[in-house]
Amino acid sequence: MNQEEEDFTYEGEQPTTVIYEKAKLSFWRRLGGGSLSISIILHAILLAIGVVWVFQIIPPEPKKAVDFMPASGGGGSPDSQSQTQQKKRANMMRQNMPRVVAQDVASEFTLPEPEAMTEMASMGEIGSGGMAGGLGGSGSGGGKGDGTGQGFGSGSGMGLTPGGTGLVNPFGMINPNENALEGTFYDLKQTNKKKQSEVTTENIRDIIKEFTNRGWRESVLKDYYQASQKLYQTKIYIPIMAAEGAPAAFNCEKEVQPRLWVVVYRGMVTPPRSGKFRFVGAGDDVLVVRFNGKHVFDHGFTSGTTGVHLSGKGIQVLKEEVEDDNMLAKLKEGDYPVKLPVKFYEYDTTRNWNGAIGGLAVGKEFEVEAGKKYPIEILISEIPGGLFCASLLIEEIGQKYESSPSGSPIFPLFRLDGGLPEPTNADNAPPYDPKGPVWKRVQGRGKVEF
Repeated sequence: MNQEEEDFTYEGEQPTTVIYEKAKLSFWRRLGGGSLSISIILHAILLAIGVVWVFQIIPPEPKKAVDFMPASGGGGSPDSQSQTQQKKRANMMRQNMPRVVAQDVASEFTLPEPEAMTEMASMGEIGSGGMAGGLGGSGSGGGKGDGTGQGFGSGSGMGLTPGGTGLVNPFGMINPNENALEGTFYDLKQTNKKKQSEVTTENIRDIIKEFTNRGWRESVLKDYYQASQKLYQTKIYIPIMAAEGAPAAFNCEKEVQPRLWVVVYRGMVTPPRSGKFRFVGAGDDVLVVRFNGKHVFDHGFTSGTTGVHLSGKGIQVLKEEVEDDNMLAKLKEGDYPVKLPVKFYEYDTTRNWNGAIGGLAVGKEFEVEAGKKYPIEILISEIPGGLFCASLLIEEIGQKYESSPSGSPIFPLFRLDGGLPEPTNADNAPPYDPKGPVWKRVQGRGKVEF
């Protein structure tokens, strides 16, 4: 201890020395540790209260959904397009648009799990928060995009969505539904061992022709890649969208490039009433329907039953405006279901189909009886890639329909539930009668009714 000395003298006494000892302070006390500790404790308490308060009044930022659409309006123009493909894209800006393709273009689409509703829904985190801006434009909410331009670049398309958001996926639902056809996805570019196959944009037509002409046997496609995910479809109504949509919907976009793919839907149906019917529709590239064991519809850029490329001169042959013995021989060689001349309908909302493949074609008439069940198979396919679309409506013979502004009748969708597609401004979205009859999916494979 430090000591200080001080002398005290009292009368009659000897001087006395008093020694004061100062307490020795620790190094922490010398730095003001006592006050600092109290201050730190008080600030820590205040900080904890502040953190709790902030998290209570500020909700966490919601996760952003992946926008399920191309970077530009209606499929855009991938950088990897060849000069020929770029010319096709330029032509699409005209009224009679051919077709834009994009080969070997990878996509980063992720698809959410589709809803258990009757209008398409798909995987994981696909889709959008409110239609993801659609597939035709680059907007958000409401299913409509802000893409501008003409033809393929304008408007919005159908989007994909995760479950619980109210959005739908045009290729079908993930969850099995007793009212839906079961869909299987095939990638013909690779084998069932995930090795590259020898299928090209030319010989895929021969494979599809073989499949349809050999009774739609699954064995014809058994050597090719098949997605493990099944989808359940209640209607075919897919306005122009990116071809990536199909592999994304079937949860295999990481393994499948968006071209040279095929989807086959199967099931048993019963009609709403007895009568005569025929399908009306179009596909890009392929849309074929077999009903009760017979082909009753086949129209798109490629005929699935004959392998014939129809765009351009092929449509003139189908209309019997020009003659082509070679093409006629191919049509007879396959099982093309419609007698010539084929009847076509054009609409203001199907500009691309109008110019490239004559519009929507009318299929072969068939008769059904109420209460009986009939097998139905529907095939859709995208060949070169880039864009895809398909719609299937149905006409009841003898029924009167309202006319569209173009003068063509407005038919109901062929559907197996009461749900209707989301509104869209995308091209190749034909008008339809929302009050049309609903067919019913029934269980069992059944037998062909003649």
